[in-house]
Amino acid sequence: MQTGCVAHPQVDDAARTESGDGRAGRYLHAIHELAALVDHVVDRVGSTPLDWSMVTRRLMFVATIALTGCAPRSAVMRSGAPSDAAAARYDTIRPLATLSKGWNRIPGRFGTGCAHDSTFVFRVRPGLPDKVMIFLNGGGACWRAQECDPRGRPTYTMTSDSANDASVRSGIFDVANPANPVRNFTMVFIPYCTGDVHLGTREVEYKSHHGKGAMRTFAVRHGGAANVEAVLGWVYTNLRSPRVVFVTGVSAGAVPSPVIAAKVARHYPRARVVQLGDAAGGYHASAVPNLLAGWGATEYLQDDAAFRSLDSADFSFERLYVASARAAPQVHFAQVNTAEDATQLYFLSLLGIKGTPLVNLLATDLAEVRDGVPWFRTYTAPGKVHTILRSNAMYSTTVDGVLFREWLDGLVNGESVEGVGEKLLAAKR
Repeated sequence: MQTGCVAHPQVDDAARTESGDGRAGRYLHAIHELAALVDHVVDRVGSTPLDWSMVTRRLMFVATIALTGCAPRSAVMRSGAPSDAAAARYDTIRPLATLSKGWNRIPGRFGTGCAHDSTFVFRVRPGLPDKVMIFLNGGGACWRAQECDPRGRPTYTMTSDSANDASVRSGIFDVANPANPVRNFTMVFIPYCTGDVHLGTREVEYKSHHGKGAMRTFAVRHGGAANVEAVLGWVYTNLRSPRVVFVTGVSAGAVPSPVIAAKVARHYPRARVVQLGDAAGGYHASAVPNLLAGWGATEYLQDDAAFRSLDSADFSFERLYVASARAAPQVHFAQVNTAEDATQLYFLSLLGIKGTPLVNLLATDLAEVRDGVPWFRTYTAPGKVHTILRSNAMYSTTVDGVLFREWLDGLVNGESVEGVGEKLLAAKR
């Protein structure tokens, strides 16, 4: 059946068999680009002169995206950066030089997508070209039908919008605050919408039971790895030689942050790379290896020589730090947590860990990381709050007389920082 797909010389016969959903995704990306162009024109009408060369370039980008709607779509489960020329070209469709001031939406390339649709966009705020922040957003996780079912009570974010708004002007995104240590950095925001701590490579079928024996089957695209690789591909293409790269993540985004930091450090061997995981330090649970395997994250990790020697049956989040440090010992690794984080306790209960104080699990996990990575640093605060980086609490939180904002500033700027909140960990119950 004809679908309105336009053939052009660079698309082969196999490419023209792409599904309607795939073409729809490409056309949606074209619409996003056109919307960005309209915003640019409207913002400047009656104020500053229009940059018509930029307008022309963007129109060409929109046309290119529409035409590549006929190109082959990579499997959702595919890990690693694609090797085909079409995907490589797609990384440059919105070069850094063409982005407007403030936050820009950039459509994901072929093979990216969210849990239940094929639309994935990431966001970039241009700043200093030699200083970059890569931010991995959080948003829960799922590994069983009862938590994965979008018609039930899902425990994860399912779209790259909604909870993935990078334009909020609080915490680390408050670029008007002179106390923000990364306010001038080029900011790259990776949304999270796959329920797999950004590391999955599989589409998984779940069966949900609904009373009186009724059962419904549904699929979740745990394809976070392809999304992350697409964003890194854009970063590598557009930011050739940064001096400083700050890789950070909150909640579920904190889990893969050491892995991504190690990848970035090996790509930019001359850069100072700093990693900070926010609010994911207590997941000391025997179920973790099965979770990673179920999402296809184990396969993705073992595609990298840095993690190939790890026993797949013994994967843990803390061992990701140790393996990452072995692969990239120049990275400054760190974590921030609260001692009674209610969200970590909730997900631990889903993993079968109940009744154990979080501070005990934190003390165990952080000590294991420190044993393997002696330069690993931590900031542990009292309380139940989940994550600090997206909150203005990052400017006021003080533990043992050390302001978190100042501790973070020292970490990012290569100064020597010490562990904070060690008394909390030592007083485990």
